[in-house]
Amino acid sequence: MIDNTIPFYDLYGEAFIRQEPNVAHVEDIATRSRGLGWEIAPHRHNRLSQIIAVFNGQWTVDLDDKHHELQGDWLVLIPAGVVHGFHFASNTQGFVLSLNDSLLAGNGQSDTNISELSALDWRPQTLKFKNAEQISHFCNYIKLLKHELTADGVAQNLAVNHLVQMILVTVLRQQRLQDMTLSNASRESDILLKFRALIEQHYQHHLTVKDYAQHLHISVSKLNRLCRTLLHGSPKSIIHQRLLIEAKRSLVYTKQSVEEISAQLGFSDPAYFSRYFKKMVGVTARAFRQQGNIK
Repeated sequence: MIDNTIPFYDLYGEAFIRQEPNVAHVEDIATRSRGLGWEIAPHRHNRLSQIIAVFNGQWTVDLDDKHHELQGDWLVLIPAGVVHGFHFASNTQGFVLSLNDSLLAGNGQSDTNISELSALDWRPQTLKFKNAEQISHFCNYIKLLKHELTADGVAQNLAVNHLVQMILVTVLRQQRLQDMTLSNASRESDILLKFRALIEQHYQHHLTVKDYAQHLHISVSKLNRLCRTLLHGSPKSIIHQRLLIEAKRSLVYTKQSVEEISAQLGFSDPAYFSRYFKKMVGVTARAFRQQGNIK
């Protein structure tokens, strides 16, 4: 069970003492984890997103209500606000890259040469490195970024921004390789990536499956087939999952009333939200909050 007083940190264990945190921070996993018994308790960051990379290691990762047991070479993406915790094997080798959301927001938006970065699927996820060459490139970018962040060279901000972009390009490539592994039909994978992105934009608007299909320019039956085949669920259930995880987060990790959460999630009637939540989860929203458990 996750404590309902899950703290917000700038970096793990460091309370918000700066009004404007640095745009990026790099540290070895051992730097912070060794002194804590290789255990990082559940926590979250308000304005920082993170990329965790572990090489030839064994570790467990909790991302909101998902538990992952990983072995080998992995990347883990953690958007701001996602509750996460880790348990690493002793002497784990890897990096933690923390990025201010203001830096992420600027990537891929204005420079046409890097506009493809807007396709990066920035949600909590695990990505397995597919080849040694990509690991080598990623480690080089991280080491160069770590150097630039501690140096005082000419055009330092420009160097930092470009290195962050190359790191994000590496992440995007890993996502594309993973999508190709899941399905040989790359167009179908792209459709589902766009479906996920649309859900992220509109889950509070309560769009129907037909609405999403129209946005994607496909039929409802095709969207249903793709979701069941590749995501192992119906489109409706996937939409509900996203809405419910936000409701659960708010109930456990905020002091908002059920009525406030209901309005925030686009429900016009708090009573309907309560009935919906109990039907989907099996307990009332208030009982869920008392349990303090999002699993």
